[in-house]
Amino acid sequence: MKNILVVYGSPRADSGSAALARALLEPKPADAAVTEYHAYRLNARPCLGCGGCDRKAGCVQHDLDQFYSDFEAADYVVFASPVYNGGFPAPLKAILDRFQCYYALRFAHGVRPPIKKHRRAALVMTGGCEAEGSEHMAQTLRQQFTVLNAELVAAVTVTGTDRRALSEPDFARAREAGAALFGEKGENKNA
Repeated sequence: MKNILVVYGSPRADSGSAALARALLEPKPADAAVTEYHAYRLNARPCLGCGGCDRKAGCVQHDLDQFYSDFEAADYVVFASPVYNGGFPAPLKAILDRFQCYYALRFAHGVRPPIKKHRRAALVMTGGCEAEGSEHMAQTLRQQFTVLNAELVAAVTVTGTDRRALSEPDFARAREAGAALFGEKGENKNA
């Protein structure tokens, strides 16, 4: 059985990025187990920059312990997010910042890789206007994934969602990204 972790960055459960993520998941393996986290509900505390993870493995804050466990167990990771002011919404950014404990495992404690299981990842983004920042968001994940033993294999950005509803071509692009994620194809340059 394969484990899929989906992290939603929108404050709305019925968001466009969530709808696209559902389309992306359509080609998932039949026996896959999906675990979902909603950044706004998870309410991750921000990284304190305290250096605790440099002194002792793990984060001194324990609000993300279950999330970390699910992230480490995942075979596939999907981030679905709107573009807010050229980047990730603050609650999702707090989760990404809290990956600092894995950086500390690698660079302060010498654990390479800090997460043993390699995983494949996808990013789905929606932007109300012509989403400036979507490539920056994808690059942020690519950079983090070099430490987290993950690979961003698909990225989809749909823009103009303030003026129009999502359409079948948008969902088709998301399903194509899902096929790239769950297959063995190379990166889908759909961003």
